[in-house]
Amino acid sequence: MRYVLIIILIVSSAFCDKVDDLFNKGNEAMVAEDYSEAIKIYESILNIGYESSELYYNLGNGYFRLELIGNSIWAYNNALDMAPRDRDIIYNLSIVKMQAIDRIEMPETFIFLKIYRAIKSFFTIYEWFLLGGILLISYSLWYIGIKHGFIRGKVSKVISSLLISLVMIVHIIAMDRYLEKHKRKTAVVISNGIDAYSGPFYGNNSLVFQINEGSLVDVLNEQKDWAEVVLVDGKKGWIPSNTIRFTR
Repeated sequence: MRYVLIIILIVSSAFCDKVDDLFNKGNEAMVAEDYSEAIKIYESILNIGYESSELYYNLGNGYFRLELIGNSIWAYNNALDMAPRDRDIIYNLSIVKMQAIDRIEMPETFIFLKIYRAIKSFFTIYEWFLLGGILLISYSLWYIGIKHGFIRGKVSKVISSLLISLVMIVHIIAMDRYLEKHKRKTAVVISNGIDAYSGPFYGNNSLVFQINEGSLVDVLNEQKDWAEVVLVDGKKGWIPSNTIRFTR
C-alpha cells in the first residue's frame, strides 16, 4: 500500500510539473502575440484532464484576440463557473458578448428572482455546500451549548433559530444550483450562419431559424451528428453537433 501511495505521489507531481510547463509556454506564446500557438497549448492542457479558471481565462483571451467570439464566450463562461466573483472574467465576458451578432434582449425579470439568481451565482456549487456544512456545524455546537447550559438567554434562542434558517436556505440554494447544473446541458455556438432545422437530418425538414456564434443554448437531445437546441427566447431546432461546445 505504501508503494502505491508513493507511485501516486510521483505521478501526481510529474503531472503537475507537465501542466505548469505547458501553461508557462502558453503564457509565453500569448506575450509573443502568437495566439494560435497559445490556444493550441491551452487546449492541450484541457485534453489531458486539467482545468482551472486561469486556464479558461487565458484561453478566452486568446480566442478573443483572434476574433473567435463563440469560443471566447465558451472559455470565459467556464472560467466564470469556476471563479464567479472574478472581476476580470466578468468584465471580459461582458465585452466579448457585445461582439456577438445574436444578442437576444429578454424582458426584465421579477426583482426578487433577479436578486435570487445573483445570490445563487455568487458562489460555486462546492462553496455553497461548504458554507452549508460550516453553518450546520455552527448550529450543532450552538445547540450543544444551549443543551448543556453553557449558553443561556433569549438571544441564544433567536440566534439558534437564525442559524437553522440559514442552514436550510443555504442548502436549498446549493441543491438548486446543483440540479440546475446537472439537469441542464448548456453549450455555446462557435460558428456563424448556422441553419437550425425542424429535424436532425436535412431531408424534408424545414429551416426554422439561423444562429450565429456566441449564442448560449440549452441542448435537449443529441442524435448522431446533430443536437436539438433551444434558445433563451424559446426557439427550438436541430443544428450540427460540431457547431457547439458544451460548457462545464
